[in-house]
Amino acid sequence: MLDYELLTQYTEDAYAKADRICDCPSCQATIRTGEPCFYIATIKPGQRRRYVCASRHTHYGKKRATSVRPTGGRTSQYRIPPDPCTIQQSVNAAQHKSTPNLPPVVAVPGSSHARGPDVRIPTSWQGSSSVTPFMGAIGYSSQHALYAAERDRWGKIVYSSSLAETIMLEITAVHEGAGARKKCGVTIGNICEGKKDIDAQIDAPRLIKLALETVIPKLHKFGREFIWCVEEFVIRDAAWVDLSGHPRSVPYFYDQCLQPSRKGNKSIFKSKQFALMVVVPEVQWSEYENWLELRAEMQAKATRTSQSSEHAAADTAVSRNVPSSESATTSLAENELNALFLPSTTTNNSVTVSTKRTHQRGLSDTSSLPRKKNIPPAALCSPDRDRLKEVLKIAGSANLNVKKVFGLQNENIQFRHIPTRAITDLLQNAQYHSFSVDTAKSSIGQLTIDTSTEGFIGIGGFKTAHAGWLTLTASPRTSLGSVPHHKVVVKRPFYKVFPTAMKAGPYKVGWFALADELPKLFREANVLYWSKSLLQLTYDFIDRSIASSPKPPPFMVPRVQFVEAGLALCYSQGGSKSGAKTGSMRAAFLLEELIEGGDDMFLKFIHNMDANPLLDELDYGYDMAEFFAFTQHVQYVKTGQLVFISDYQGSTVLLTDPQIMTDLSVSDELDIFGDGNIAESVSNFKTQHACNKYCEWPGFGLKAFVKEVNDENNKDVNDNEVEVL
Repeated sequence: MLDYELLTQYTEDAYAKADRICDCPSCQATIRTGEPCFYIATIKPGQRRRYVCASRHTHYGKKRATSVRPTGGRTSQYRIPPDPCTIQQSVNAAQHKSTPNLPPVVAVPGSSHARGPDVRIPTSWQGSSSVTPFMGAIGYSSQHALYAAERDRWGKIVYSSSLAETIMLEITAVHEGAGARKKCGVTIGNICEGKKDIDAQIDAPRLIKLALETVIPKLHKFGREFIWCVEEFVIRDAAWVDLSGHPRSVPYFYDQCLQPSRKGNKSIFKSKQFALMVVVPEVQWSEYENWLELRAEMQAKATRTSQSSEHAAADTAVSRNVPSSESATTSLAENELNALFLPSTTTNNSVTVSTKRTHQRGLSDTSSLPRKKNIPPAALCSPDRDRLKEVLKIAGSANLNVKKVFGLQNENIQFRHIPTRAITDLLQNAQYHSFSVDTAKSSIGQLTIDTSTEGFIGIGGFKTAHAGWLTLTASPRTSLGSVPHHKVVVKRPFYKVFPTAMKAGPYKVGWFALADELPKLFREANVLYWSKSLLQLTYDFIDRSIASSPKPPPFMVPRVQFVEAGLALCYSQGGSKSGAKTGSMRAAFLLEELIEGGDDMFLKFIHNMDANPLLDELDYGYDMAEFFAFTQHVQYVKTGQLVFISDYQGSTVLLTDPQIMTDLSVSDELDIFGDGNIAESVSNFKTQHACNKYCEWPGFGLKAFVKEVNDENNKDVNDNEVEVL
């Protein structure tokens, strides 16, 4: 069996050149000069690496989620590193023989096991005994395709200004609730935005400005034409403290980040994540709800009046001096809506509109409404000449991206949405036990897949992801396909095709036969179907516990959901393949809601082989990872220690690609809920799960399994200290 080692950025025989502190937040031990100092790389490119001590290096190596790679046979698999002296002699020889115009350095492809291209200077081959002339094609290799992306990535790292002491913020829009929920707020839609790398010295006025700038645009988009009174908004923290009463130029969160050092009395800074809420007053929220009702009533009234006017126009002529019923009704609707916002005025009908944000309906006849004045049109202004010149150059030199157009793949589909059902419905109704592909309940539509390079989103261990657009003939009110050309992520399972029997190195993507592809996609849809139900069970437990508690929790409860998704069955359009019948099924895809933000906002919070957060305490999203660990605790208890969700990943609002974990008694040695269902994770949950602030809040009534995660730096927990439910 091959030996394995921890995946590091460089070699393992590295030593500290000067005294330094271990970068691991839970260690921070002093690494003396000459002691081993390991440079640990993360799986995701772009994330911060760490210099850690030997004990932390061993700790990371024992973690279940740590990636490993084989080290046996390294001499035969990888090329011997080049000799720096030989390279220096080659470059010097080329420069001495040439003119001031130095010869070009040419990149050529290396052997099959090379990690990068060979760089040779042709003019230096003559007369040099230390360099063997290269026999083969000269030019750019496939490795150079990554040059632009790597240059941009390193450029951002070099020129970005990083603060030494930063915090993370989670900004949410809420409105005041009634009764027991008045001091905890009710989230408005899914308006929640994360901010990282915020200066820890930021004071309350700047926090208020940042919160408003983040939430107000999203609130305007949520409320459509409704005019919010921003001056009435209140910015509060997780403890429901109003930030406007805090003095200026005094850091608001900085003191909460200071912790006593293990060695000495000096405090050290530790970055944390804090919550801010933009609170809409209860009165203003009631006005918004009244506005929605009035708007819907006026639209229905305008529709009815428009239909009646069309019938009356066939028998009677409308006088030129009398406004039509449609325009009069429209004016009435506009006046009644504007009554919510216009200043106090008095009409001939003695209907007064208060300057306060309340409304009164006028009962006057529509014929008595004043006419709109004919406003003269504004003078036509000539376009800016310089700007016009610039745009003309761009427009005239524009070309059609033929590859992108040819990369669009259109499919006629039947779409089956994955619903969210209560756990009681799943248990009581046999037809709801699992996700079903019922063609009678499916929607007909068209799917467009962008198979070009620009449309490629990513590739995982089992599925590819491309950008796409979904258009359904009968659009639902919500979920995927509710709007034409709805942006979706198109996922499809694949298998790796290696050029050799070693099954290592570069590979090609192979597609399964339809008979094998459809069951795999159905299993993915079924896992998402059950994950939605278990997450709803968790939030039902949270909401009922908070409502019955005399005091609200000292933290904000994150509100997340799994992406809207569905299964798309594609049918042959005829003539695409010889022998294929028109209307026969030819492919299947899993369609999911697009998670905004790209790779920068995508995180993996919990691995399916561990019951604790995958992130470290200082990482962005660690508080969310703690919350997901708490949801596992709730699901484990409420299902009688049978099942919980794992593999939490996505953003801080939307989640995707979950995994259902079931107990050994459920699976009965059968392969259920996919290959990622590791029954031992459920059996070992009590010993692995470490309760956090969510689990320990008395309002939830959860008992702790263990209080700390056991590692080489912590003492073992005695049996009499562990409480079992």
